[in-house]
Amino acid sequence: MNNSPTVIACPLCFNHFSHVRQDGKKTVTYGYGLDFRVVPRDCNRIADIAICPECFFTARIQDFEQKVPGHVKELVRSEEYTSIFKSGSDEVLAARGWLGLVTLLEAKGLNPRDLGVLSLKGSWVARELGSLETEQELLQAADAYLDEALRRGLTKGDPGMVMYLLGEINRRRGEFMRGREMLTFLGNNPRYRYPALLLTVLIEEEDTTPYWSLHSPDQMEQHSSRFKGLFPALRSIPPKKIT
Repeated sequence: MNNSPTVIACPLCFNHFSHVRQDGKKTVTYGYGLDFRVVPRDCNRIADIAICPECFFTARIQDFEQKVPGHVKELVRSEEYTSIFKSGSDEVLAARGWLGLVTLLEAKGLNPRDLGVLSLKGSWVARELGSLETEQELLQAADAYLDEALRRGLTKGDPGMVMYLLGEINRRRGEFMRGREMLTFLGNNPRYRYPALLLTVLIEEEDTTPYWSLHSPDQMEQHSSRFKGLFPALRSIPPKKIT
């Protein structure tokens, strides 16, 4: 793993701070998540964002040089925003930075479909850092944003993907009835049929575990030992998997 320290200037309080960007593992892909997470491509997502230690302004690295609108500046200084960061260890703070990022991008008017996907990616980071309460908050946010995107037709031409992710996210949250409902709405969409079959099995088992396998979701029906010839053996992503 390549760590390259960078000095970043906060566009709000003008504080300069050092950020270590982790470039990720330079290895071949070895696993696929049911939520379309590709390991190790999507490992160490914490490297994508930085948090100012003075004012807690949070942004993707490439966005730190952009001008911040006045209403976003006011949000960063509000109790609503700063309360996000009122807990604990460096790991918890890093995980909650994704909640801060989503909050600020919502204020900037980002599409709810993109906010939902961003919240889901943040949940991967929270789990890897062992911040399981924050993981659940991010999954709840992902559910709310993707539901809004579906209701408003803001799915970027792929409502099936949003329905499928709502099924998976609600399985992970233990909201099995809602997860089953979303998969019912999905119908027999050929693009998502195979992973939706697996989610149906896991929902029936009331299994909330995050899984990844050696096969991409659209190939899982072809390789199986656990699911009666339908799917491959799956492995859980444990908390603090990446250290």
